Amino acid sequence: MPIYSPLPPMPESHSRSNTAQTSHQFAFCGPFVLALLFSLLHPGSSNAADESETSAVRMPVDEEGLVVDFERDIAPIFRQHCLECHGAEEAKADFRVDDRDTVFGYVFGEDLESSSMYIDYLISEDDDMLMPPRSHGGPLSPAELALIRIWIEEGANWPDEANVVQSDLDGSGQPIELADGIRKGIDPTDAGLLARVWSFQGFLHPATVHFPIALFLVGGLFVVLGWKWPALGAQVPLVCLLLGAATAIVATMMGWSFSVEKGYGSWTKVNFDSELFWHRWSAIIVTVLSTIFAIIALKSLRSDDEAGRQRLTNVWKIGLLVVAGMVGAVGHQGGELTYGKDFYPKAISILLGKPWPPESAPETAQESESEEEQSPEITLDAVPTDSTVRLDTFAIPIAIQSPSVPSRV
Repeated sequence: MPIYSPLPPMPESHSRSNTAQTSHQFAFCGPFVLALLFSLLHPGSSNAADESETSAVRMPVDEEGLVVDFERDIAPIFRQHCLECHGAEEAKADFRVDDRDTVFGYVFGEDLESSSMYIDYLISEDDDMLMPPRSHGGPLSPAELALIRIWIEEGANWPDEANVVQSDLDGSGQPIELADGIRKGIDPTDAGLLARVWSFQGFLHPATVHFPIALFLVGGLFVVLGWKWPALGAQVPLVCLLLGAATAIVATMMGWSFSVEKGYGSWTKVNFDSELFWHRWSAIIVTVLSTIFAIIALKSLRSDDEAGRQRLTNVWKIGLLVVAGMVGAVGHQGGELTYGKDFYPKAISILLGKPWPPESAPETAQESESEEEQSPEITLDAVPTDSTVRLDTFAIPIAIQSPSVPSRV
């Protein structure tokens, strides 16, 4: 006897109903199963959908109605192109692009023409003034320049919480693990001793350039004082001239090396429209003249002829006055190149308690006067009684009658 008996056959109606129920369940669950399989085979599709939803939320302008956002649009440009030379680690020309107060000394919101960072540097046609320099990937692309321009025209909004330096970068915009590496300049492992010494001494230029300036100015001052007190106009100007000429030679050599190292362009370039060109060669002229007058001064000390000695003394003293005036102009020009042309006017405005930048004069009266000039009053006496108004190619006669003549309707 079998342990179990086969199940009785299922009724035909019941089998048909189960089949229909299974079909309905598959029809209901089928789309979900297919969607699950598709998501497993194409995982990026869900991310794309999320990104599309996120991008759909982004508005053309922010809550303040601004098109350009500093942290999203401007900070990456500063970080990529400017921070290496104008960061906390190395602030070239004492300009830090990561410091808002420093940047706003060169950028004035809603005043593009007064924003020297944009006008004098970013879009400069002078390669010596162009920032970033061509040796460092400059100039900026048209899209980047357009963003900075719109940012300035919209008011140069820089939120307090926005930072140019990211947490994973050092002050120069480089990854932290590369902070101690050599990122530019000569490679000390490949350069020779002479090249390394030449590059090294250029970094001393900021410390030495003030010596000849001060010595020549003090020497010129004592030449003037010597006109009233002759004892003051003898030894002090001579010492200032000799020391000033020696330090001028050293500072000039360091300046030429430092300019190439910092990306100011090669010394072989001749551009008479460049302010930096004239600054460089004016310094050369000052150095040459001071050296010549120093030689004349030494020669006057060795002269046995009293009259000849006096003539040579007068020559080098007058030359010292000329050199003092020239070095003052060259130093002032260097200050403008370093700190901007508004540096001293801004200081004077602060001293006098005036706002900076200067407030623009009200233009309401000027606009009204210009409108009156452009729209002169038309009287009936000045208009002929019968004139023709020409519209495109059609001539339309118009009869203008005086008030005394009744018009016809």
